[in-house]
Amino acid sequence: MRKCIDIMAILQCVLLLSVTCQAQEVSVNEQQLNRLLDAGEFAQAQRLAEGQVIVGKRNQFLGAVARRQAQNGNRHGALGSLGSMTSFAGQQLNNSSGSSGQAEQAAQGGAAQADFDTLINLIKSTIEPLSWDDAGGSGTIQPFPGGIYIDRDGLMVRLDVNNSAELKVIRRDQFDGMFSEHGQDVREESSLRKVSLVRLQRELELLRMQGRDAEAAMKNLAGIYKIQYVLVYPESRDIVIAGPAGQWNADANGRIVHQRTRRPTVKLDHLVELLRNAFSNDPTLGCSITPRANNLLKTQQYLKNAAGKQIVTGRTEQWLSGLRDSMGRQDVQVFGVDTQTHLAKTLVEADYHMKLIGMGLVPGVPGMNSYMDNLKQAAEKTGTPQALSMLRWWFTTNYNSLHATKDGQAFEIIGSGVKVLSENELIGKLGNRVGTGKSDPLTQQFAIEFTKNFEQLSQQYPVYGELRNVFDLALITMLIKSEDLHTRVHWNLDYFLDENGYRVAQAVPPTAVESVISHRVVGGKTVLAGVSGGVLLDPRMVVAEDNIVYDSYGILEAEHKGNASLSLPKSVWWWD
Repeated sequence: MRKCIDIMAILQCVLLLSVTCQAQEVSVNEQQLNRLLDAGEFAQAQRLAEGQVIVGKRNQFLGAVARRQAQNGNRHGALGSLGSMTSFAGQQLNNSSGSSGQAEQAAQGGAAQADFDTLINLIKSTIEPLSWDDAGGSGTIQPFPGGIYIDRDGLMVRLDVNNSAELKVIRRDQFDGMFSEHGQDVREESSLRKVSLVRLQRELELLRMQGRDAEAAMKNLAGIYKIQYVLVYPESRDIVIAGPAGQWNADANGRIVHQRTRRPTVKLDHLVELLRNAFSNDPTLGCSITPRANNLLKTQQYLKNAAGKQIVTGRTEQWLSGLRDSMGRQDVQVFGVDTQTHLAKTLVEADYHMKLIGMGLVPGVPGMNSYMDNLKQAAEKTGTPQALSMLRWWFTTNYNSLHATKDGQAFEIIGSGVKVLSENELIGKLGNRVGTGKSDPLTQQFAIEFTKNFEQLSQQYPVYGELRNVFDLALITMLIKSEDLHTRVHWNLDYFLDENGYRVAQAVPPTAVESVISHRVVGGKTVLAGVSGGVLLDPRMVVAEDNIVYDSYGILEAEHKGNASLSLPKSVWWWD
């Protein structure tokens, strides 16, 4: 143990010496950079910035160059400077090979077992101490710990490589077609539109420097309404998502949907929120709608008082109104994402609406019964109404597998994405809910029918399509982290991951909803049911390495090689 402490002490001394030496050059380098920028010598200024061995200073200098280029109308130059920024993550803390290229990496930090806090504190205490956020300045440094955590008890999705020939073709041909800067309309229909996440981030950073907001096309990811593919291009430092897209507009509820299919577009804000979730310490997310214990006690007492009494004809609604009053509101909890965002609202809205369909308060689709209709039919057959219990339905992931090339440079999402699970709960003596771990046939039947009819339900109620987009994005963002795709393409995620970078639009946080209680009259008797539930998504369960099926036909690999030498204009972030 003592030896280990001594080694760490020596390492800290070496780091401190290295950082201190760099600090002595800071003022000189900054003066030189400012002189070059004032003279309009942007090429020399960029070379000076790229020569900085401390990644934080390198990015700071490149950001200054990009801002000045943007102010002078040099859009392409600004994008190039932003593209040269590197992440603090994935670099080696030390290297024994001694090559000049690796010397730069040595100062960037982030070894497999690096002490991030020590390194960050050293940098902050040595280089311009008053400029960092914890001292009132604007500078920030964040650690990016590596590793993959997989919950083996959860849902596993196979990574399938047996049918990846088509994926390779898609990857190879992704640059074909007309580029957006050549006059193509982003609102035109496309069977397969591509969006570069890396280039899009640079465009957003440039707009931020100019004091402008993201454009509508950016907020709706160029009109894509279903993500089918994730394509990785280390040679051009790019990660691309692809799927069908086209004209979009707002529906009667204000939701942005594809004009022809009425499917919601994939949202940039959702992507950013889910990236932040994926790189957090606990990447589970979802919501729960939970009855309040004291209200459950009131409900029990209300029912007890009515036990054995005949409900007078014509007063059923009055009696039910009293029951709803005793149940009161249920609490909404959102976890894993900012509660004051559209994403949080989408999770709660989808969950609550599903309960309304289950209780027969909102129509489903033709051929699909509500739980209450099934309950009535069963009671009429047996002559015995089912005992009162709290029903629990919740959304979770429903992916068959991920198809992938063997080199992990192209992925295809397989499966409908969303399913409903069920459980019956009992109400304890103290008003507490007791999980049974079981689902009776009628409760389970509704969950199965909802899952089977999810596509039709999504067409009738776009909120479910938006929920599926959220699940797809959660899968993709966790794939980026677990497969370390951002490091492989040298993508600096700081602008998206930092809440002070890209700013997600705020919304009123959902906190409570009215209890969902419904009834049916069977043989002169009133049959009741109440429901709770939520949305639960743990993306780690979906991207388990041993559940990815790798391509064995070579199509995706050929697709990748075919695009190795192609390049796009710097201002292009989407194309068909």
